[in-house]
Amino acid sequence: MKKYVYLVGAGAGDIDLLTLQAVNILKQADVILIDALVNEDIYQFCKSDVIKVNVGKRKGKHLKNQDEINALLIDYANKYDVVVRLKGGTPFVFGRGYEEVTALKKANFEPVIISGVSATTSVPEAFMIPLVDRNFNDSYRTITGHNMSKFNSIITNYHDRENLIIMMAIHNLKDIVNSLLQKNYPKDLPLAILSKGTTKEQSKIISTLEDISEKNEEFFLSVRELTPAIIFVGKTVSVSE
Repeated sequence: MKKYVYLVGAGAGDIDLLTLQAVNILKQADVILIDALVNEDIYQFCKSDVIKVNVGKRKGKHLKNQDEINALLIDYANKYDVVVRLKGGTPFVFGRGYEEVTALKKANFEPVIISGVSATTSVPEAFMIPLVDRNFNDSYRTITGHNMSKFNSIITNYHDRENLIIMMAIHNLKDIVNSLLQKNYPKDLPLAILSKGTTKEQSKIISTLEDISEKNEEFFLSVRELTPAIIFVGKTVSVSE
């Protein structure tokens, strides 16, 4: 009989966004491998003797690379009954979750996915910004912004009725804004920087592409302190105002 290993979505930040399924498995966990951005208040649901392993990856600061995380999962799964990989947001959205699933399957473990509330949707909603509003748009696109080459190969032109949600992009904000303007995104198109959404520390900066493009270097350095943050570009930003 195969042994289960649990990949659990921790949600966007507020522990109230944990699912009941996630809480129930956390109560049973012997070992938790936890992401950098996961709210540590989650430990209140765990056993007092749970083993906590920080495997967080932040820009330029990777405690463990992905191969090491995969190896740790397998090692702990061989030694303990209930092993949980606790991931920010939800496992299969920008979380390399399927790489971990593949490694576990190769080691003859049975991965179980417990979905979380993704920051891609819950953070804009926390600021009352609709992802889709029939008066403004019919779709939204979600993309990472940490690699400008990949970003530019995917975002090639402006779609009038599409919002753009850019994750992991705050360090490249200037390059992203300039890129969008070069691709005929309107200068007056609203842009929101949504910081620490769903938490007590959440804050936002509302502007336009043109206004952001004219900011000085001090501004671009200062917004990096707002991480984790989402860049939201689109007409529905104006609704929140």
